[in-house]
Amino acid sequence: MGTHLKKFQKACKSLEIELTEEHLDKFKLYSKELAKWNEKINLISRKSDTPKDIYRHFLDSLLILNAIKIPFQTNLLDLGSGAGFPGLPLKILRKDIFLILLESKRKKAFFLEHIVDILNLKNTNVINQRAEELSLNSDYIEKYDLTTARLLGKLDKITKIAHSFLKVGGLLVCYKGKSVEEELKKLSKDFELEKKFLYENSVFGLQRNLIILKKIK
Repeated sequence: MGTHLKKFQKACKSLEIELTEEHLDKFKLYSKELAKWNEKINLISRKSDTPKDIYRHFLDSLLILNAIKIPFQTNLLDLGSGAGFPGLPLKILRKDIFLILLESKRKKAFFLEHIVDILNLKNTNVINQRAEELSLNSDYIEKYDLTTARLLGKLDKITKIAHSFLKVGGLLVCYKGKSVEEELKKLSKDFELEKKFLYENSVFGLQRNLIILKKIK
């Protein structure tokens, strides 16, 4: 087992997330494919596509499992999925989740379809469309228990995008840095703050504030 994979496994264990051999094999394959494809279509920063950086993305994605309890067979919509974060690492750990990966850029969506296929992830679909367009489709309005948004901008923008997709009572998980108080002051009245989850890991150079919002109307 590689050094970075071992450190990733150790960091997950500190979060009470146990990785099986099957999980580790999938993460190794995911990491390998991501590094290869990143040379062509810039899925993540080319200045930070080392194995350590890739496993930092994996760890970042899995923080949700420690921050909240995700019910069995949750309908999850991952907004602006990009290279698959946080949706795909979550799906690797939670086979029961029904996952939609929403990505507007065709090349990235093609990569997501490839990864879903080679990792043999069931009940996982990739939609190559803008969120604003999909939100007009009644098949997706108020259908989701959980929506995730990583690096999509400020909270006011994210809540506007996520609102139509979430059921009332559903949760929106936003990935933010430490400074988020000003954004929370401008929070939409359609949402309330459920929880803030702050995590730091010096080994991977990760500092993350998960903002968990509940749709109340």
